[in-house]
Amino acid sequence: IAAFAARLAREYPESNENVGALARTFTDLLGSDMNALLLTMLGAVLGVLTIASVNVANLLLARASVRAREMAVRTALGAGRARVVLQLLTEVLVLALAGGLLGVGLGYAGLAGFDRLAATEPPPFWITFEPDHRVMLFVMAVTALSAILAGVFPALQASRVDVGETLKDQARGSSGLRLSRVTGALVVTEVAVSCGLLIAAGLMIKSVVGLKTVDLAFATDNVFTAGLNLPAVEYPDTASRVRFYEELLPLLEAIPGVEAATVSDGLPASGNGTRVFEVEGQSYGADDDFPIAREGVITPGYFRTFETDVLQGRAFNSMDRRGSLPVAVVNESFARTFFPDGDVLGRRIRMGRRDASAEWLTIVGVVPDMKMQGINNRQGSPAGFYVPIAQGAVGTFASIAARTSGAPMVITAGVRDAVTSIDPNLPIYNVVSMDGVIRRQTWQLGIFGWVFMVLGFAALFLAAVGLYGVMSFAVTQRTQEMGVRMALGARGGQLVGLVMRRGLVQLTVGLAIGIGIGVLAAGPLQTVLFEIDARDPTVFAMVAATLAVTGLLASLIPASRVTRVDTVAALAPK
Repeated sequence: IAAFAARLAREYPESNENVGALARTFTDLLGSDMNALLLTMLGAVLGVLTIASVNVANLLLARASVRAREMAVRTALGAGRARVVLQLLTEVLVLALAGGLLGVGLGYAGLAGFDRLAATEPPPFWITFEPDHRVMLFVMAVTALSAILAGVFPALQASRVDVGETLKDQARGSSGLRLSRVTGALVVTEVAVSCGLLIAAGLMIKSVVGLKTVDLAFATDNVFTAGLNLPAVEYPDTASRVRFYEELLPLLEAIPGVEAATVSDGLPASGNGTRVFEVEGQSYGADDDFPIAREGVITPGYFRTFETDVLQGRAFNSMDRRGSLPVAVVNESFARTFFPDGDVLGRRIRMGRRDASAEWLTIVGVVPDMKMQGINNRQGSPAGFYVPIAQGAVGTFASIAARTSGAPMVITAGVRDAVTSIDPNLPIYNVVSMDGVIRRQTWQLGIFGWVFMVLGFAALFLAAVGLYGVMSFAVTQRTQEMGVRMALGARGGQLVGLVMRRGLVQLTVGLAIGIGIGVLAAGPLQTVLFEIDARDPTVFAMVAATLAVTGLLASLIPASRVTRVDTVAALAPK
């Protein structure tokens, strides 16, 4: 590309001299927020992998403890340490192969589910999930690596047995290879990662619920929308564009089934552009002191089409034309921000910074906020104003919207015919219902929301299984000890509390670390959350409570078995 630019500069110096080219990757254009979100999702996947690996490591540690006598016998018969480690790792890799094949099947099922989800919640074109040999090779490598990492420590532990001591311990009925402190650390890691993932899932769930129940100030049911882009050659100025839009509007309203129609430079919730302006009677020192608000250029039927009530004053009508009094309608946020005294009607604003040639616009009405900043834009101010299309600086792009008495997309052919009756070469595009517009603006919740929810609940399930497994093995290992305590008069409740104490400590430490992980992970999620804070205390508290209850149950069930220990059997020599 740089070479092409240099050649054009040589061949056409008058137009291309000093004109270069800058090539950037598409991921650069997505921006830091989206890249951070995608990395967070990758981190969530690795988090679930970590929990699964920790579970396997804990189970292998328990298995190695049970097989301590076997390893001692093998060593006594001449097996070297490397041979013992290799045998145990081979067993792990066989398990990993079976699990990996099952995982590939689950992956294909997940892709099919994603395709069904994407059919109703279409993501941007750059998000595609499909089978790829490079992904499969990566998965195979990660599976093998995870198996080795999960199995190497238990294998080393099992190969480190003292042959004489282990055989003597087994003769006395006790294990020569106890679960080490590493087991506790693994459980803490499991709980911590699960907590972080569940916080992300909880935030997504609350966002999805909030989006489904949000009370918008405009109608979305039975509203048809489409885009228009007038060629600049045929429509070079504002006057020619206004003529086209004003000629089109009655044709749209005449389509059977249409109750109201409008043409505007943007739809509600889609994000309007901003304009610098000044308020009459206010003084501004520097250029940066001038306020900025969002501007909508609309036809008189805009608020009627979206069934939006006018709170004060009036909406635009056919008398608001070029040459008549320039007017504007502002939203509630605009009125509250720039006219806090509540005296809005009759006040005037002017575009630009001290532009004496610009006309003063008289505010004639106030309407509710219609998400002019975009439905999922937390950073942008919602303050905005509207001007009549006949008085505004309308561009070549416009949106058509029509409220219908029935299914909105039925009028597609009628809208296309209305447009081509004025200009046969002009197509309509982005034909979608208003509900579809909202879905397109909030596609992140549909895609990432489901992903994080699945990962979060998978993490909860795996963490519960891991805690149960560790506690169950701990009870088994301490059977003889519990028998001694019961023989000396200990009651069942005391024994249960004794066994659970370790699990409670691990659960508490894991939750504390997990909340910290959740705080760190919540930042990148803010870009896709809907009208909630990424550090919502309610979500954090609910996740902590859910994980605590789940952990306690996972610990209590195996711990309660100590009350059923047969004292005589427990004390009998093995």
